[in-house]
Amino acid sequence: MNTKTLISAVVLWGLAAGVPVQAVTSRVGSAQDLGIGTELGQPMGVTAKYWLNSTLAVDGAMGYHFNGNFDMHSDILWHSFSSFDVSNGRLPFYLGAGGRVLLGNDSQFGLRLPLGVSYLSSNQPLEIFAEIAPVIKLVKGIGADVDGAIGIRVYINYLK
Repeated sequence: MNTKTLISAVVLWGLAAGVPVQAVTSRVGSAQDLGIGTELGQPMGVTAKYWLNSTLAVDGAMGYHFNGNFDMHSDILWHSFSSFDVSNGRLPFYLGAGGRVLLGNDSQFGLRLPLGVSYLSSNQPLEIFAEIAPVIKLVKGIGADVDGAIGIRVYINYLK
């Protein structure tokens, strides 16, 4: 990755994290909520999440992978809200399954098994998340890899 790309990503991350967002009272994590944002890690790029109901969501991301490839992945995620109580917002853990495609010099296809945690704000339409996702490579021989990222999403259906 070149320095210009890294600097651009860090600036985008800072802008997304520092912009105040006006919202109606939100209950992020409800059916039909759509969040769009950015993530840093492997991959580094844009991300989206769509909630199917209060515990089930589909997410996806695309961006730069550390091995120089373009990364696209999507997962179905099951959330558990019973682990921790927080005074302002919710903190669900999640696990899921999905697929990853890498395009470039080292093209690959694999099965992702993400595990993560999200902070869902109660007064802003924001989600902050961290995840790690073991990957089982299924093309060019069986192998293993690990994706991991931290990120932020803004839920657009709550914006004024």
